[in-house]
Amino acid sequence: MRLVSARLPRLCPWYRLAYNGLAVLTLLPLLLFKNSLAGEPLLTWSGPLAAVRFILLGAALWLFWAGAREYDLKVVGGLAQLRSGCSFAGSPYAEELRTSGILARVRHPWYGGALLLLWTRTGAFDAAELVTSLILSLYVLIGVRLEERKLVHVHGDAYRAYQRGTPMLFPVPWRAKGAR
Repeated sequence: MRLVSARLPRLCPWYRLAYNGLAVLTLLPLLLFKNSLAGEPLLTWSGPLAAVRFILLGAALWLFWAGAREYDLKVVGGLAQLRSGCSFAGSPYAEELRTSGILARVRHPWYGGALLLLWTRTGAFDAAELVTSLILSLYVLIGVRLEERKLVHVHGDAYRAYQRGTPMLFPVPWRAKGAR
């Protein structure tokens, strides 16, 4: 974003929208691959594991919902930038570090929810589903690492302290809210 803002300021308002569109487009070949190789199930969420699956699926949906309450969805989607223009200094990353709501319990609720959803969205895994879930899990883990680097760069020691006191992907149920 900084590079686009500095070198191509007229394109900057379109950066996040283009980024989101590219992310969706890069997933399409993987989904086509998965659907073309569907086969016999190798792993299933059956018996008592079916209950575990639904609990984890519920946790994923809760993380998405709680994150949506804390994030400005117009900024995340890229629509706010179209209206107001953008610069790195004016981006949501340059704002004050937010640690309220779900962010007091976990730093990246959407990434955690995405990982849970990847492994609970279906009741059975064939080889193609397993490969797809592994690739997308790697994609999510790389994304969270890049996000962490960006946030440390922007917020410095305040973010490092937040990292030490708050889990990255999944809240710890027995930990007091906001305990650091």
